[in-house]
Amino acid sequence: MADRIGKAVLIGLASLSILLLVGPSLIVIAISFEPRGYIAFPPSGFSLRWYGEVFQNRQLMDALMTSLRVAGLVMLVCLVLGIPAAFAAIRGRFGGKSALNAFLLSPQMMPGMVIGIATLFFGAYFAWRQSDLMLVVSLSVFCLPFVVRIVMARLAALDPGLDEASANLGANRSETFFRITLPQLAPSAIAAAAFTFIEAFDNVTVALFTSDVRARPLPVELYYLVQFESTPMIAAISALQIGFSLVVLVILARSIGLDRIGR
Repeated sequence: MADRIGKAVLIGLASLSILLLVGPSLIVIAISFEPRGYIAFPPSGFSLRWYGEVFQNRQLMDALMTSLRVAGLVMLVCLVLGIPAAFAAIRGRFGGKSALNAFLLSPQMMPGMVIGIATLFFGAYFAWRQSDLMLVVSLSVFCLPFVVRIVMARLAALDPGLDEASANLGANRSETFFRITLPQLAPSAIAAAAFTFIEAFDNVTVALFTSDVRARPLPVELYYLVQFESTPMIAAISALQIGFSLVVLVILARSIGLDRIGR
């Protein structure tokens, strides 16, 4: 009897948690189909009017292109830096490895706002104004731990004996890394790239302080739009962002499987 009650309570708490996480997104998506010119829930009908408004808005399309460009650059920077860093943190043999691990993962322990403000002050000291480059740098610092943690989890599960066997067969370290280790890291690297791209694309706390005021990314543009706009177009933009993130995760799950990321 006690086991049944405990199982029922656990299921109830899990269902409530899922509802609290998913419910707000579902409400936003529903509002985006409101045909009237103001936000209302439940919607009075079904209309794709506001999605058309989004794609006809030149300022929003420019912001979208900026977000895609910046997210792609951040993804590449984090992969180029994160994979070797994770390899050194797991396979390296040197003093201070624990300090290196803490340093690599420390941005994940800080709010994005802190990183954004710190980058802004750093740039101001060197007369480096807000720009796409500053945005890429700040987002790379913020997103790098995602790549490092995911790749580290995969590296920790790999058998070091494969590298030794490769060396015994005459391969040098570079050949072993690119022909033996890197293919085994592919699922984790793809997953890390996807998570990094989504985070860089949707991030507002860092981008708010480091983006160029003349070329704002989509999340920042939406942040300013909310202050002056009260139409369902805001919900339509948010729904598109939610849908984009969901599509990336579905493709990731169908292609490599989320259960294979760490193994």
